[in-house]
Amino acid sequence: MRYNKFHKKSIITAAAASMLFVGCGYLDDLIPPDHEPKSSSSNFGISSSTYHPYSPFETWYGYEGYPQIQTGFGNDTETYGYWYEYADDLDGGRSKILWPTYKGNEYSEDAMDPIIELCNGVCGTYSLNKGSLTYNPFVGLGFHLVGEKNIFDGTPDVADASSMGGVCVSYASEMAVSLEMGLSEEAEAEIGYAVPAVTLPKSATGITKYIAWSDFKQPSWYKGATKMPGEAAAKQLASLRFKFQGTSGTLGRFNIAAVGPYDGCGAAKFPIYLPTTTEPDPVDPDPIIPDPINPPSTTNSFETWFGSNSEYQIQTGYDNGTATSGYWFSYGDDVDGGASVVVWPVERGNEYSDDALDPVIDYCGGLCGTAVLSKGTMTFNPYVGVGFGLAGESDYGDLEPADAAGMGGVCISYTSDIAPALEMSLGEEMDAAIGYALPMATLPKSTVGTTKFIKWADFKQPTWYKGATKITGEQASRMLTSLKFKMQGTPGSYSFNIQAIGPYNGGTCSNNFTALPNKKKKRH
Repeated sequence: MRYNKFHKKSIITAAAASMLFVGCGYLDDLIPPDHEPKSSSSNFGISSSTYHPYSPFETWYGYEGYPQIQTGFGNDTETYGYWYEYADDLDGGRSKILWPTYKGNEYSEDAMDPIIELCNGVCGTYSLNKGSLTYNPFVGLGFHLVGEKNIFDGTPDVADASSMGGVCVSYASEMAVSLEMGLSEEAEAEIGYAVPAVTLPKSATGITKYIAWSDFKQPSWYKGATKMPGEAAAKQLASLRFKFQGTSGTLGRFNIAAVGPYDGCGAAKFPIYLPTTTEPDPVDPDPIIPDPINPPSTTNSFETWFGSNSEYQIQTGYDNGTATSGYWFSYGDDVDGGASVVVWPVERGNEYSDDALDPVIDYCGGLCGTAVLSKGTMTFNPYVGVGFGLAGESDYGDLEPADAAGMGGVCISYTSDIAPALEMSLGEEMDAAIGYALPMATLPKSTVGTTKFIKWADFKQPTWYKGATKITGEQASRMLTSLKFKMQGTPGSYSFNIQAIGPYNGGTCSNNFTALPNKKKKRH
């Protein structure tokens, strides 16, 4: 297991630090003096204040092909030293890194092994897109020195990295790069996310830079009382992060070929390879939303699903060949700090998956449970939901879109103690592009059961959404990844049962409800 993504607060940390490049004066603050190690009879003539010959950190060279950096500070979780990427999507940005080949290995779809092998480093193309941000967009990549705290806590632990003396890095980049010192979440919050950083100059052919811990400075905009010089940050260092930030529409290439302690990087090779940029257009356009003017077909192969038939897979008619479409899944608000759960009436699982809902469907004559809504640390109403994919999963596990316009909409038969919402999810990238303001239809609560037929035209984005990218229900139907039955409201417990779901065109959802069993089966 590896730490592939920032914890949510850490991503917010990166966003809060995004003002790093807003003022030109800050660049002057961060560009360190040129005091690279000089050759001598002892390899490097480095002052005693920066040279630490016993640093456990081993210089990582991309051309050696190792995916894990031997930081010398790793813990037993073995999650240290792996490259991960992050971006501005949670704050409304649409920036991304375009990789020159597919990521992934047998353990993780986010593993950088194929990229390192191709590039002799970690290389890609940064595509900066402001989206709805009010500041310059950014993307970045980094690695942890210690790794995750333990198997139950995925936040990165910290180390005293003073012995490194600083950092060396061999790289090529078509824009200036900000090298940041990542701390614990608590430490970064205490200093207003104004982490110590340096600015590395752009170089098209490659360069090696040596940066002492004393060269890392907090940004000039920071006026807080708690100061954090680079030497102090080195004593509680969680990660090193390389951030690319600039004006929207900026497109450029980079390659981090070596990284190590202050006295390392001596065996770096030049020139450093930069990948070929093939996409997207330099002015990264808005997402392509299907034009609703061309009338969709009114035919479809979606077969109305009835839970009473003990069918565990919905036959959507849009499966991509993986036979992974139409299986029910559940989700909750834990990513937002909530503590909501679905309590199932019987134990889940089958011979293939512990999460399979087959026993629940058999027991309920549908998909039933109790939505227990609990806010946790959230500032808005908690939620849980269930859903299913239209086309199924890609080779990398994400849900692929389907052109489901021919369905005309949805029919659904259900009972619910709370008014649910039926949402149209368009995949993570598109959902983020519209600020997660998914087209939705609000359904009435019904304790005795009801059937509703909802046209795609009746699905609307929520009224709170003020973003520039609008999408109608008809447009969303042509790029639909999943349908979600979402229950959101004040904390409490709410029973529900989805007994049928199908298309608007040709669907046969009905009001013939079977009373829910009133005795619990023994869990086993």
